[in-house]
Amino acid sequence: MLRQAENRCKIEGVLAEVDIKPGSFVKNGQTVESIGGSIIVKVIQKISGEEKELAIPVHMFASKLTNKGTPNPAYDSIKKIMDEYTSIAASENGEDGADRIRITSGSIRMNEYYSQDGRLVSFPRVNASFVQKINKGDCKPEATYTTEFVVANKSEEIDRNGDPTGRYRIDAIIPQYGGKVDVVPMYAQSPGVISAVSEYWEIGDTVKANGRLDFSATTETIIEEVDFGEPIEKTRTVNRSDLIITGGSQTALEGDFAYDNAEIQEALAERKLRLEKQKDKDMSRAASKQTPPKTSKNGFTDLGF
Repeated sequence: MLRQAENRCKIEGVLAEVDIKPGSFVKNGQTVESIGGSIIVKVIQKISGEEKELAIPVHMFASKLTNKGTPNPAYDSIKKIMDEYTSIAASENGEDGADRIRITSGSIRMNEYYSQDGRLVSFPRVNASFVQKINKGDCKPEATYTTEFVVANKSEEIDRNGDPTGRYRIDAIIPQYGGKVDVVPMYAQSPGVISAVSEYWEIGDTVKANGRLDFSATTETIIEEVDFGEPIEKTRTVNRSDLIITGGSQTALEGDFAYDNAEIQEALAERKLRLEKQKDKDMSRAASKQTPPKTSKNGFTDLGF
């Protein structure tokens, strides 16, 4: 089985929102208590020389007991956020009254599902179980990551119009827990980093990278032409969830640190099957939602009353 890659995120900032709820699920015929949801952390940090305000969702889940039947520390940690932490949204004094928090054991995962039209929606997210409350004066805003991966592909990033964006894209295969793999897009933006990864990293290499999380939103203005009269001006919000490479290993990792290509290919095949099952599930769910309402004999739609 593939060893789990080093895959760590550190996030330090202001607790902006909390959306955590208790729940339960059935396992082996037994009801298991759980807790889960997400928080949003506000972080201001520089990315490629530009200061950005980030809103980073951190996803959390834990059962109340471990597989051995003992209390789960992760459950208690998440519940404490729900019961005791104060977010910007819940504070009467806004950001001044919100808690500063630190996450040192977050990890990168891919969130992947299929839309109603059969399109794969895929983007990275951060998962964590433990959050530490810190003093305001000790808070040093940061949203960074370090990870090992196998290079699956590398190329200049091209926009929807077919034009180069100036960034360089790396598709990274990250081995996760249980031998599964995620294929995660990462981007080099600075000229020095672009030069290094394009020249030294080769497809199939096991490498190590560190970088910054760019989970931000920008507003774009779109001009829509009409047949006559003034054009229509529309605005839309574009959400980013980008992993920006700022450094890493120049040469490929070797020996026990390198992943076996055959094992990687096997894990990718398993990922393909997993996505096919996900598509069947999502398409089935979409079809059930689109089932037309029944019509009664008198022509009126059955509204379910």
